[in-house]
Amino acid sequence: MDRDEILARNRMDNRHLDERDHRLADEASAWGVIALTAAVAVIFLIRLLTKGGNSYDLLAILFAYLSAGSAYKWSKTRSRWTFLTSALYTALVVTWLCAYALLG
Repeated sequence: MDRDEILARNRMDNRHLDERDHRLADEASAWGVIALTAAVAVIFLIRLLTKGGNSYDLLAILFAYLSAGSAYKWSKTRSRWTFLTSALYTALVVTWLCAYALLG
């Protein structure tokens, strides 16, 4: 592969977003995770302290989001640590969904 072919391929891969746009999207995703986690934590505490109910559904939603993010990251990096994290999150999603369905 020569230099011009590499540059042409890179331009095609990045024709819709430049580096700044990629960075902004990454930061937006990080803030989204923080907001989602905070919302789940607040609702979890409200349920726990006022209603006395379980929150298996909230935990399933939170870990489904984390599992999907980790799975996507693993698909791009093939990192063993990311794979293990994704597998753990996925197992927790299944656990929380089963708890919600059975105990719920």
